[in-house]
Amino acid sequence: MRLWIDQSAWRSRKALRKAAGIEMDQVRSIAVLKYGALGDMLLTRPFLITLRQYFPQSRIVLGLISIYKKGIPYDLIDDIHVVDKGERSVSRIYRNYKELGSHDIIFDISATTRSFWVTRLNKATLKIGFIYKGVHRLFYDVAVARSDYRFEAETFLDQLLVLGLSYEWPLEFGLPRKGIDKERPCILYFSTASKLYKCWPAERFAELIRGLSQELPDYDHTLLAGIEDWEREICRNIGEAVGQRGNFRIAKGGDDALRWVMGAELVVSNDTGIRNMAIAAGRPTVGVFFSTLPFRYLPRFGFHEAVFRADRRPPTVEQVRTAVHKVLRARMSKDAPPL
Repeated sequence: MRLWIDQSAWRSRKALRKAAGIEMDQVRSIAVLKYGALGDMLLTRPFLITLRQYFPQSRIVLGLISIYKKGIPYDLIDDIHVVDKGERSVSRIYRNYKELGSHDIIFDISATTRSFWVTRLNKATLKIGFIYKGVHRLFYDVAVARSDYRFEAETFLDQLLVLGLSYEWPLEFGLPRKGIDKERPCILYFSTASKLYKCWPAERFAELIRGLSQELPDYDHTLLAGIEDWEREICRNIGEAVGQRGNFRIAKGGDDALRWVMGAELVVSNDTGIRNMAIAAGRPTVGVFFSTLPFRYLPRFGFHEAVFRADRRPPTVEQVRTAVHKVLRARMSKDAPPL
């Protein structure tokens, strides 16, 4: 195995020798560490699909954290290793971290304190991660630069480029395509997120839905409720503000969220896992951003818009409305590829 490294990457003095000792068809075990929520799990799928393509004979173990177990890509992995976030005993933490075991290659696509130590405490012929504040020299054999201004799924795949492994473009996520059956095209709205500070104001969502339900009467306009009590309360408030309309409804999310997303013509959402789910499902999206960088969550393929203001204030209703019409026009263009 050869390393493809230029001045933007880092390698240890032993990295070339270690890589040269690995034959691709002899790799038997690979660990991938990703300690993140639903959206992060979905964005690992192109990485795991590419691993399967190049290492079909390998056992792939995905490292997770105990508080985030939604969206685990069981169809692409062989086993999981769970880090217990709530454990306080140093000896038990040590044993928990060590349980990952030995592998031919470890990829750390998390770059967190926990993933650093899990990488450090377990044996692997080659350890690959991201350049991070100089500490990467203590944990990895190879590290690549990570940008917050590129679509995050692509930054994960940079670790595979180091080994000369190319990937499909547009990115392939391998999610099923069956959505909820419906008679008319649907615009799906998701008004909450993992944290309240990431939520576009409810009154603006209500104003947006009121306006679009009138402007686009041939579409069903569905507000998808989150699973937490505070999320459902926000949905109820938005529903009351929108009022009774023949083409508006509130739908229950949870286990049906993926099917609702699959069946949508367009998903309008905050920066949240539901939008990543739509991206992974190949559905057009409009994302509303003001508290986090939009560039990490803006694919340069498909039909996607990220709405944000240069001053980082919440976007106006008109900005989001304009983006919705722009994506729908692009989607309905005679030159648009099929979804």
